[in-house]
Amino acid sequence: MQDILTFGAPLPGVTYISRPGAYALFFNAQSELGLVRTDGGRYFLAGGGIEPGEDRETALLREVREETGLIAEVHRPLGAAVEYYLDNKNGLYYKKTGHFYHVAILGAAPEGKTEADHHLLWLPPAQAAPLFYHEMYRWALGLVG
Repeated sequence: MQDILTFGAPLPGVTYISRPGAYALFFNAQSELGLVRTDGGRYFLAGGGIEPGEDRETALLREVREETGLIAEVHRPLGAAVEYYLDNKNGLYYKKTGHFYHVAILGAAPEGKTEADHHLLWLPPAQAAPLFYHEMYRWALGLVG
């Protein structure tokens, strides 16, 4: 089995909540990256948790639609990584496994986005990268070429 890239390290004696997810990298005609800003001021790649019974790509496309109001299709998988972190908002420790995909945007979803606290932004990749809440998002951005 191939080793997966890991960001952070588990602390001894700490129980981590496992969070598998799928995340999208997509660009507009000006080569700007689509990213999500939450009302809490955090910046993420569109995507999120894989629900029971979902495969990665189904979860990815559902999350992109919910968070951005855009319909996407998978162009290609990019890679996967793990990040150990403490969420300062809720004080919980997470082991986040991210599966990253380059996607193409097909258009707007008729119903728009359904997560009111998520806002789609378009930024040049170099401007977006330092804003990301997770280090593995910066790594994944480097995989698109």
